[in-house]
Amino acid sequence: MSNWKGKSVWSMADNFAQQALSFVIFAILAHWLTPHEFGLLAIAHLMVQFVRLTLLDAMAMPVVRGLDSSDMLFDWLFTLCTAVSLVLAAAMALSSPLLVRFFGTPELMPVLLGMSLVIVLYGLVRAHEARLLRQGNFRLLAIRSICSVCAGGAVALFMVYRGAGAMALVAQQLTTGIVALLIALVAEWRIWRPRWAWSNTLIRAHASEMGSVGTSALLNYANNSGDTALVSVLLGPYATGLYNLAKRVLSAAYLVIGASLGRVSVTLFVQQQTDPAALRRTYARMLAMTLLLLVPVYTIATALAEPMVVIVFGEQWRPSAPLFGWLSVAYLGQAAFALGQNLSFATGQSARVPKLALKQLLMAMVFALVLVRWNGVTGIAAGFAVGSVAGMVAMQLAIRRQLDMSLRSFVLTVLPAGVGAVLGVALVRILPLAGMQVTGWFSLVFAGTAGLLAYGVSTALVRLLVNR
Repeated sequence: MSNWKGKSVWSMADNFAQQALSFVIFAILAHWLTPHEFGLLAIAHLMVQFVRLTLLDAMAMPVVRGLDSSDMLFDWLFTLCTAVSLVLAAAMALSSPLLVRFFGTPELMPVLLGMSLVIVLYGLVRAHEARLLRQGNFRLLAIRSICSVCAGGAVALFMVYRGAGAMALVAQQLTTGIVALLIALVAEWRIWRPRWAWSNTLIRAHASEMGSVGTSALLNYANNSGDTALVSVLLGPYATGLYNLAKRVLSAAYLVIGASLGRVSVTLFVQQQTDPAALRRTYARMLAMTLLLLVPVYTIATALAEPMVVIVFGEQWRPSAPLFGWLSVAYLGQAAFALGQNLSFATGQSARVPKLALKQLLMAMVFALVLVRWNGVTGIAAGFAVGSVAGMVAMQLAIRRQLDMSLRSFVLTVLPAGVGAVLGVALVRILPLAGMQVTGWFSLVFAGTAGLLAYGVSTALVRLLVNR
C-alpha cells in the first residue's frame, strides 16, 4: 500500500509540473509576447497535438495495457512511432508553404518548420514513456517533467529577452522535448536500448485496438481542440492567441481537478456496478464533488476576468476577458460529460459515448459557425459552450434513466454549487460598489478570496439544509 501511495504522490507531482510550472512560465512570457505570436504557436501546436494524441498514443496504449512486456515489443513500438513521426513531420514541413499562404502570415513558416521537429521528438520518446508507464515509474516521469519544463522555460525566457519573438516559444517546445528524451534515454540505457524492429505480425495483432483507441482519441481531440482550430481558420493568429490564453487558464483547473476525480470515479463505479443503489449514490456524490470543486474556480475567474487578465498577463490580453465566461461553461459541461462517460465505460454502456460526443461536437460547430458572424471569437466560444451544455444534458438524461435517478435527487445534487456560485459572484460584483476597485495583485487576491469564502459558506449551509 505504501508503494502505491508513493507512486500516487509522484504522479501528482508530475501533473503539477506540467500544469503549475508551465502556467507560471506562460504568464511571464505573456507579458513580453503578443497574442499574435502566441497564436502562431497555437496553430502549429494543433497539428503536433493531433499526431501525438490520435496516432502516437493510439499505437502506445495497447502495448502499455497488454500482457507482453518484452524488450522486443518495445523495440517494435519505438520503430513504429519513430517511422510514423518522421513521415508526419515531413508532411507538416512540406505543407507549411500552403498553410502560410492560407493564413497570409509569412512568419508562420519558421514556426511550422520548428514544430515539425517536435513531432519527431514525440515519436522518439513515446516507447520510453510507455515503458516507464508500464513499470509504474512515476518518480522518474515526474523528475523528467520538472527538469524538461524548467529547461524549456529558461530557454524561452532567454530567447524572448534577445528578441526572438514567436521562435522563443518554438525553442521552448524543442528544449522540453530534447531534455525529456535525454532523461529517458539515460535512465533506461543500462536495461533497454531501443533497436529497429519492424513487425507486420505485431501491427496486425494490435491493429484493432489501435483503431479503437485512435477513434476515441480523435473524437476527444475534436471536442477539446475543435474550437481552437475553428478560431485559427476563421479568424487568424491574433484571435487564436487570445482564445488560447483563456483556454490555458481555465483548462488547468479542468485537468487537475477533473482528471484526478475522473481516475477515482472509474475505480468507484467499477466496484459498485453490481449494486444499483450504491452506484446511484456514488455517482451523485462524484457529480456533487466535481461541481463543488470546479464551480468556484470558474465563477470567480469569470467575475474577475478583466482585471485578472490585465494584472497577470498584461494589457495586450484584455480582449480575451469576455471569453472566460463562455469557456467556463464549456469546461463545466465537459467535466459533467466526462463523469457520465466514465460511468458508461464502467457499466458496459460505452456504445452511447461516441454517439453523444459526436452530436455534441456537431451542435457546437453549427452554433459556433452561426454566432461567429455576429460576435467573432466570442461567438465561437459561445457556440462551443452551448454544445457542451447540450452534451452534458443528454448524458445526464441517459445516466438518470440508467440509474433510475429522480429529478429531485439530481437537483439536490447540483443545488449547493449553483447557490454558492450565485452568491460568490454577487459578492465579487458588490465590492466595487463598496469602493474597492480591483487594480493590483492585493485587491485581486482579496476579491478572489472573498468570493471563495462566500461560495464556501453558502454551499455548506445549503448542504446542511438539504441533508436534514
